[in-house]
Amino acid sequence: MPSSEVSLALFVPLIAKSDRLEDVEGFLGKGYELVQDEEETIQWMAAKYDDHTPPTFMIFDTFRAESGRNAHLTGKIAEALMANADALLAAGPEIAKPTILANNIGDPSKIKAGGLRNGLRVLLQAKSDKVQAVKEFLTGALPLVEAEPETLAWYALEFPGTKQFAIIDFFADDAGRNAHLTGEVAKALFANAEELLSSPPDIKKITVVAANVKV
Repeated sequence: MPSSEVSLALFVPLIAKSDRLEDVEGFLGKGYELVQDEEETIQWMAAKYDDHTPPTFMIFDTFRAESGRNAHLTGKIAEALMANADALLAAGPEIAKPTILANNIGDPSKIKAGGLRNGLRVLLQAKSDKVQAVKEFLTGALPLVEAEPETLAWYALEFPGTKQFAIIDFFADDAGRNAHLTGEVAKALFANAEELLSSPPDIKKITVVAANVKV
């Protein structure tokens, strides 16, 4: 089920202090409670990068319009993040505002029954003369994603003003994630990577800490 109504996002990596990992996870769990009152925040996910040094978390959320994104940036969770950043984080949060090129929300019953448990964060750096081609590749990948029943949420992003793109997706378990990593989207990405990208895709496995998905 495409969620074409969401067109904007926030992507916020959080580098945790090594002795505050549990506190960061706890903060993100409380963030889940705060964001439920934000009617214009359509999907909100907090996750931890697996096997990553320095220890890194991320917040990813989606909106229908700039008004929703701005409301979130001035809301309770953003206020709490800034108030706790010095105590919890090794560096200040860097907030990126990507545009959603294409996205797909899978079977709502699976999302509600099993939740989103893990995912992938894939950064793509386009060659200077291949920016439009990368856009077209990502939007064209949507039918392939729709054919993956275990891919519960998938987003293709562009970071305006840069040559950088991203894919962020979520699954109920490792089986779903592994099926995606060996599926048609991944095959197409790697088949075209050398032509389109200035460096190999930067793929990080992530574990979901908390998620609030309106479907």
